Amino acid sequence: MENKKRMSAESKGWKSSFMAFLDRRAIIMLFLGFSSGIPIFLIFSTLSFWLTEAGINRSTITMFSWAALAYSFKFIWAPLIDKLPLPYLTKKMGLRRSWLLIAQILVICAICLMAFTNPLPNTSGFGSFSNLTIMAGAAIFLGFSSATQDIIVDAYRIELTEDPNVQTVLASTYNAGYRTATIITQLGALLFAASLGTAVGNYIYEAWRTTYLLMACLMGIGIITTLFIHEPQVKRIQHHYQAKDYFQLFAVFVISTIVFGISFYQIGLIFDSFSIEDAFLSFLLLVIKFLISISIAVVVILGLIKFGLINKKIVVETWLSPLLDFFKRYGLKVALAILLLIGFYRISDVVAGVMANLFYLDLNFDKEEIAWFNKFFAIFFVILGGFLGGMLAQRYNVMKMMFLGAILASTTNLIFVGLVKSGATMQNVQVHIGDKSYTTSPDEVGNWSLKFPSNTLTTAQNKVSIDSQPVGYTEPLKINLPLKLFSSESQPDIYIQAIGGDNLLYKDELKKDVILHGSLLNLPKNSELKSVSILLNSKNKIEGKIKDNDWSVIVPGNDLAKLNSIQVEANYEANKQLHTLTLNHTYQKQLEENQPRYRMSLSDIPAIPIDKNIDIELKGKVVVPYSKVWLVMGIIFDNLASGLAGAVFIAFLSSLTSVSFTAMQYAIFSSLMLLLPKTIGGYSGTIVNHIGYSGFFTATFLMGLPILLLVIWVGKLLANQSSK
Repeated sequence: MENKKRMSAESKGWKSSFMAFLDRRAIIMLFLGFSSGIPIFLIFSTLSFWLTEAGINRSTITMFSWAALAYSFKFIWAPLIDKLPLPYLTKKMGLRRSWLLIAQILVICAICLMAFTNPLPNTSGFGSFSNLTIMAGAAIFLGFSSATQDIIVDAYRIELTEDPNVQTVLASTYNAGYRTATIITQLGALLFAASLGTAVGNYIYEAWRTTYLLMACLMGIGIITTLFIHEPQVKRIQHHYQAKDYFQLFAVFVISTIVFGISFYQIGLIFDSFSIEDAFLSFLLLVIKFLISISIAVVVILGLIKFGLINKKIVVETWLSPLLDFFKRYGLKVALAILLLIGFYRISDVVAGVMANLFYLDLNFDKEEIAWFNKFFAIFFVILGGFLGGMLAQRYNVMKMMFLGAILASTTNLIFVGLVKSGATMQNVQVHIGDKSYTTSPDEVGNWSLKFPSNTLTTAQNKVSIDSQPVGYTEPLKINLPLKLFSSESQPDIYIQAIGGDNLLYKDELKKDVILHGSLLNLPKNSELKSVSILLNSKNKIEGKIKDNDWSVIVPGNDLAKLNSIQVEANYEANKQLHTLTLNHTYQKQLEENQPRYRMSLSDIPAIPIDKNIDIELKGKVVVPYSKVWLVMGIIFDNLASGLAGAVFIAFLSSLTSVSFTAMQYAIFSSLMLLLPKTIGGYSGTIVNHIGYSGFFTATFLMGLPILLLVIWVGKLLANQSSK
């Protein structure tokens, strides 16, 4: 009888836990979580895909993750959101909703700015700034706007209720909405961009521009939600500031930001003169540069206070009181232990996550495969993990669930080691150029490069042959291609690179747009390239894009499927006369078969000046298949772990805040949570270059082990404090 009563009570408990997710406040947080999740991967994984296709190198791409460091420093301007009312809007909508609306509009503007910037290397944008620099600035702007939106949404969520059980539900639905948005911005972006024809080796800027504009439209969901929700009713400490006090408050932020930015830039110029290439030393210099810059900003503010230009009371109440409140409530020892846990808890999965999409691409999965696997597995399991974390956190000790989340977040990274090992072991690549032979070692996923002097070739040595035989393969993988050799005495000529990298187009390649590119050689001095076009037939002419003497043309694959050759026509002006060059280029096609999953691939092949002594670099890849079973396992368990750990961790952070300083304190916690992981994540590409993917994911697993001890220690400290 007692067992039946206990089972009945447990059943009602689980039912009550489930019904809590249908609460109106939980649904509000679902939509606001979705709005918060839109921007993050537009400066992380999705941007990585875009930059990869645009030809940006891996180390530069991973450094773009530093644009998201605004999430780690958002505590600097969070106090403004707690105290600074917006003219007109705050009276009409309330403090939280007015700030939220402005932040969402800024996010849309930042995404649109990225959309209208083509990040191709060595392209000029505005004035002396390159397009890549403008893209970096737009990414930073998006990081700042998105971080501001997160500050407000987090404060709104915490102020909706003081009930810790309801907070776990709100954290779970917020996390579910957030993760759903991140999957959509990856899945939707990848599929949509791919449907417009862009791919590695077939870069189409217009496809990515349209994709990012579509992502900006999704932010409309957040704006509609903001307009219809109510302002939370909380009792804050009232500060009766005058207009000049609010102006001073804003001035402190602006002045400190300007001083910090100028100091950071100037100190960077000094450090750059040292020309340090070591990644770890570069990281230490970055930390030193940040600490010096923030110290200078603090000294300037203290000077303004001393001379009476800024009210000391306002500065103390805005920036120091939230910190003092936290340490007063928990005590120095417990507070420091909590901050230590917050700073390291997500290090394992965040650092690994920076490399996720680059990792999948390096393992030869195309965007469509990655996106569809995410659609069927990731979106379901990340939401399941979030709800599971929320339900468990309602019924069990939060610290126990934190321990479970830490175990799952770190151990799932080992699945990706298994994914790497599921492919063939690489062996040396043999490169034969004319009568010269070279040997180079690929990395563990087949990437290789080779440099050779251009003046060692003659006009008769105009072919390159490359082969490699991975372990377990009965025959070597080969590729043979002609080389374009020229001298400064040669006549002006058109050069077109091998279509598709090997002049052989398969059925699946012909279903997409194909990019053709090349250059004009030996044009006379002071001449100007006017146009380059592809003539498919007498009635079908496609104009290309030109930059200096380089050109590219996008041709529909179904048009190439009907032909065996194309004609390239170029017009240039010299001495006020128009000259025309033509070239007939043949290629092969395979209409019955898809591109082999195991093959040799060669990247851009430059034309080689044989009368100049310069190094020519060839880059390529030994392409082999990797296990889709391991891929699916990795996506499922990684997202399940991330959803569970994220929901529980949000609930834990929310429980630490005081209603009087909601935005500031939660901003500190969430900023600290991302600071170290994202800083290390900025070097993840460099780490992979040195120790490979297997070593990288093993290292991220090992990073998570000390966190388990830290969770146990903090749990005991909090338990002892609550028992007093």
